[in-house]
Amino acid sequence: AGQNNGPWATAASNWVYGSVAGADAHKGSDPGDQNLITPIETWNVNASNDYLADVWQARYDGVQRANETLRLMALATDMSAEDITQVTAESRFLRGHYMFELKKLFGNVPWIDETISYTEGNFLVPNTVDVFPNIEADFQYAYDNLPEDYTSGAFSGQYGRANRWAAASYLAKTFLYEKKYTEAQALLVTIIASGKTSSGVKYGLTSHFADNFNPAKKNSQESVFAAQMSVNDGSGAGNANAGDVLNFPYGTGPGGCCGFFQPSFGLANSFKVDAAGLPFLDGSFSNTDLKSDQGASSNDPYTPDNTTAVDPRLDWTVGRRGIPFLDFGPMPGSDWIRNQASAGPYVAMKNLYYKSQAGVLTDNSSWTPGYTANNVNLIRFADVILWAAEVEIEAGSLDQAQTYVNMIRARAADPTGFVQASPAVYKIGLYPAGAFVAGGQDFARRALYFERRLELALEGHRFFDLARWGTAAAELNAYAQHEANVSGYLLIKGATFTAGKNEVLPIPQAEIDKSVTAGASVLTQNPGY
Repeated sequence: AGQNNGPWATAASNWVYGSVAGADAHKGSDPGDQNLITPIETWNVNASNDYLADVWQARYDGVQRANETLRLMALATDMSAEDITQVTAESRFLRGHYMFELKKLFGNVPWIDETISYTEGNFLVPNTVDVFPNIEADFQYAYDNLPEDYTSGAFSGQYGRANRWAAASYLAKTFLYEKKYTEAQALLVTIIASGKTSSGVKYGLTSHFADNFNPAKKNSQESVFAAQMSVNDGSGAGNANAGDVLNFPYGTGPGGCCGFFQPSFGLANSFKVDAAGLPFLDGSFSNTDLKSDQGASSNDPYTPDNTTAVDPRLDWTVGRRGIPFLDFGPMPGSDWIRNQASAGPYVAMKNLYYKSQAGVLTDNSSWTPGYTANNVNLIRFADVILWAAEVEIEAGSLDQAQTYVNMIRARAADPTGFVQASPAVYKIGLYPAGAFVAGGQDFARRALYFERRLELALEGHRFFDLARWGTAAAELNAYAQHEANVSGYLLIKGATFTAGKNEVLPIPQAEIDKSVTAGASVLTQNPGY
């Protein structure tokens, strides 16, 4: 939980820092509600914003707990060598996860391991050394020492535990962020060929895209690593997905609160397809906007678009008026929107429960039924496949990259997974044989980048992808201009992303102030802040 602002400031899903800051969604709700999100959304945040202090503290709390486990284990006299290896590997995996999060968010961060403690008095650690090599080492140890899966033994069936392949996937992701494509390529080939879930099933894509976001179907063969959530277990919603609890439709909608996290016009537009069912990679998808009920009340007559062909993943990601919304019936429009003028006509879907699951997979013991059993998918196998496509592109293996991208598109093209009884026109095609080779490396990159947006929309990845690709300034500045023009959206009007600065957040001023020795802080602020 955040120290000041609630668990949404530190959500495992990174909905604020990865999706709202990354052009997938607007803050939503009323402009003044949780207004510390607005400067994050508009890339105008300063070091005194309490959201930053909260997420820094929460992620380092995770680091600290891993370190405390390692320190306490060293004092134990009743643990077998096998148990010591298992606990060490799990602790280092979790430390690697939290340090990777900090690296993504803040760039230059101090490395804190089990040798750092208040007792030793060595806790003032500078942030001038790259932490990626240490993150690599943690994930490598976990990869070398964790079991392949948990089909037997003391931890049998405990899906939330990291296994060897989750560690391998995180190690590959670390290589990818470091642009160590050769190392990432070899590891990803191994994961795709050999990886198994904690129930012993080989990793693969689920038959239906939407199953990844259905709390009744979590921990499937596509779940490589997920934060586990549970409800109605006597904890008073303490084990539920609290970080996304604000992100439900408003008013009469499911969850009843609070109208945050509204998908952007640009995201909805990106699901439009051409006559072959392929995306508009040239950016022309935003030349015109999808029909919406922006500016209309739910009592006003409205006919949803039944002519524009769209990728079917749109309607498992974005709730739009007149289109079936899970099993709740057609989305009614502004009755589910808190402030349409502020954040548009759309609502997020991937964090939702089904109407038939209310009270079973939602927790009714707290102030809102938005406390759900939805896991947070930290690594899906679709993500792994798209990483593999990316490294093959960088290696020049464009045909193999196209094969991987088409695997993702083929699953989305499964007609039994389309939204049923929808007036929308769904169409999705595969890239034809040789398309990546003919288009060249730049075309292949654009296709891969676009596919990641469509497949992983609203899952907290977009901003970090744009930052590591070096495309954030171009993409986000064009997005800000478009959103302001299409809706008069005041919160983002005039927003500017500054390259070389806004790829990371500022180091929280509170942390700089607490890290003073000999009259100066050991923490160095990021450039531009």
